[in-house]
Amino acid sequence: MEIGTLMKYGRLLVLLSFCCLFQACSTHNKTVSPEWNTSSDPLEGLNRSVYAFNTTADKYVLRPVARGYNAALPTPAKKGVSNFFSNLGEPLSVVNNLLQGKVDRALGSTYRFVVNSTIGVLGLMDIAKKQGVERAPEDLGQTLAVWGVKPGPYIMLPFLGPTTLRDGLGRSVSSAVYYPINELSDSNSARLGLTVLDLVDTRAGLLGFDSTLEKQLDPYLFIKTTIDDTRTNAINDGRSVESDEDFDF
Repeated sequence: MEIGTLMKYGRLLVLLSFCCLFQACSTHNKTVSPEWNTSSDPLEGLNRSVYAFNTTADKYVLRPVARGYNAALPTPAKKGVSNFFSNLGEPLSVVNNLLQGKVDRALGSTYRFVVNSTIGVLGLMDIAKKQGVERAPEDLGQTLAVWGVKPGPYIMLPFLGPTTLRDGLGRSVSSAVYYPINELSDSNSARLGLTVLDLVDTRAGLLGFDSTLEKQLDPYLFIKTTIDDTRTNAINDGRSVESDEDFDF
């Protein structure tokens, strides 16, 4: 095996090694309330400026490209691209499920990655889903939330869009250890092409959201609320919660 390949998987193994250290800290059977997971917005002025910039860039660049992509590719092809990029994220889901003590979900993510990467032709086909094994996506931001880390300030990043301090740091750490696209090729041009394709595919999947956003009196606030609610739902794995008292550290 090449040294470069060993280094790639070595980074992932470093993250996996923390599972044994932190699994006992998991509170995966608890739920967080929307109030607990609502981000603050001390940088609202700056965030709104960045949002205005992102909106302009989206209007004149990304949205037209996404619409062209949506029109040019047949539905099966677009589904295959989405499946491909979702499959690349399965190893991180395995790690974060383990870090949260969700062993069954980790095993499911492992099975999905192995089956879809082989029988499913590099993940283009979601064979595991047809077998009843659904995705159980988890990221480091969700893991930190399960460990009791609140979202912190809301941040609107240029081009990358909305996040929170907790989720942004989680994404940065995960990408430094294991950035899926980088594992596919050593060519910078290939990596760039795949990153752009992932971005365009993601934006194409959100085209149906545009009409809803245009109807809002304050689109910026609507997006922030939607992000907070979506992350709360993801952290809780879809479980409902009624109050902050349900979250016990």
